[in-house]
Amino acid sequence: MAPGLRFRSKKKVIQQTQNNEQLGQPSTISEQNLPNEQVLQPHQVSVDVNSNDVATIIPPKRVRGPTRGLGLEKFIKGNNKMVIDIPKGKGRPVSEVQSAKLSSEIGLISRQFIPVPTKWKGMTNDDKNHAMERLKSKFEIDFDDTYIQSSVMSILSKLSRNQRYKLHLYYKSLPNDQEARQKPPSKFNLTQENWEALCDMFSNPEYKAKCEKNKTCRQKVKFPHNQGSKAFVASRYAMRNDEEEPNRMEFFKRTHYSEAKGWSNPMAQSDYEKMQELLSKPIEEGMEPRTIDSIVDEVLGTKAGYIKGLGYGPKPDKQTTSPTISKLSEKLKKTKRKLKQHKLNFELVRDHMQIMTQAMVGYGIQVPMPQFAASSEPSSPSMESLSSEGSD
Repeated sequence: MAPGLRFRSKKKVIQQTQNNEQLGQPSTISEQNLPNEQVLQPHQVSVDVNSNDVATIIPPKRVRGPTRGLGLEKFIKGNNKMVIDIPKGKGRPVSEVQSAKLSSEIGLISRQFIPVPTKWKGMTNDDKNHAMERLKSKFEIDFDDTYIQSSVMSILSKLSRNQRYKLHLYYKSLPNDQEARQKPPSKFNLTQENWEALCDMFSNPEYKAKCEKNKTCRQKVKFPHNQGSKAFVASRYAMRNDEEEPNRMEFFKRTHYSEAKGWSNPMAQSDYEKMQELLSKPIEEGMEPRTIDSIVDEVLGTKAGYIKGLGYGPKPDKQTTSPTISKLSEKLKKTKRKLKQHKLNFELVRDHMQIMTQAMVGYGIQVPMPQFAASSEPSSPSMESLSSEGSD
């Protein structure tokens, strides 16, 4: 059997032939009467003799079990350690192989070698260091680089959350909380204390309400992508043209549309068309052109600590983490442009009034003085002084 593969038992049917029924023979078929390729082991086959049709056998379905890191072990034996490079701003390796192997190994560590905390803040520094030591034994990776270390911790946080989700599913599969506490899962690196803490959380009414809310939110996911399990960072890097990656709008199309199957769903197509419409919209006088990022953010929305359309890895700048900041920043820019234009107009009117006042004062005409607001900028000669000079 191939590494990482196993058989999932399905109901197998060996049906009685019409000849046997007519002869009054028992409703069974012996292994001796079956072709060699139809003889299966008892643990692979269950028998249902309630049918009268021609004998058929459904082969067991082959499914992939949890990763065991065997592929990486073979690579290390035949070569040196795999080099892991995480460029600034990516949060993941851009190499598809590096990204897949690193994620698989971190997933293995989070399942078998460190506890599963109730929340990421509960992960101790000792556990984090243990994870990094195991990774250094398999990869050539520079944990002295703070960005690489924080990126790896981000992956570990995500995969630890995935393990917690699997444990929650296991917990809910048992009849009640008491029985669940007595049967901790064996495929995880859990102490009884660790499992009890997780059970406390799973049984908490507030946690249950939060799970229901998250379930509702997951059902509102607008559209699936077509990249499978491949990380978006690696996918975008593989799509580069002349060493330049596609912009967010183009990348959105390529991850939700294919020539063979079309759009993943109508909503994805509608959102892309909205982006194109905003991009082609005429630019108003005095306004700056819209950026691709601002257009995608407007259509897809924003989320704290996450750039929609780019997957896990890339992070927004800290100053744009809040969902409302980008919109407020755009409004601020517009307001500044308007204020600048108003200031120029005001200065033109003020200069014109000063020239007119000087002419009127020369003819001995008293000019009422307008009250200008105080300004920190040096002011030109006041009209009041001009008027007094003329009266002399």
